[in-house]
Amino acid sequence: MMPWVRSEYAGELAVLSVWLTALLPWSISYFSATIAGRTVTVINIRFLFFQLHYLFGISFDEQTLDDLVQFVYEVPDFVPANQRLEAEIWLAGAAVFAVLLLLSFAYYAREETLAVRVPVDLVRLFGAAFAVLAVVFSVAVVMFNPHQVTVPVGTLFMWAFAVVLLRIERA
Repeated sequence: MMPWVRSEYAGELAVLSVWLTALLPWSISYFSATIAGRTVTVINIRFLFFQLHYLFGISFDEQTLDDLVQFVYEVPDFVPANQRLEAEIWLAGAAVFAVLLLLSFAYYAREETLAVRVPVDLVRLFGAAFAVLAVVFSVAVVMFNPHQVTVPVGTLFMWAFAVVLLRIERA
């Protein structure tokens, strides 16, 4: 069977996967709500470290920057009480991802040094971390879904990266 990625490029793929995941929203949600007597459509685009929260039906100049952008540590206090657990799960996943992001920068800068010093295969470690992240964010998507239709955009990529990185044949 032909491998998807050559073994010598596995480290680069692992790093690129992390960086791409940092740029993708892990989910996009929408729902309708009545705010100040107006029916609006709420769009939440959730990235790993922040959320864009836009209200269609309320003019842009009526929404403040604090209304539009929430950093992940603010989200548990921003969401309704019945969605706080989902926001805390997201916060925990973002913390795991932050460690993975820092490791990716170190791996990019010192691939050969880290490969020798670390007792595990870093590509497999990245794959396992993506598997953990995929589970965490899948749980958050399932928990958000009863409250708002949620599409797991980046979460699907996390699953794909986990599978690819864990299946790379290493030399």
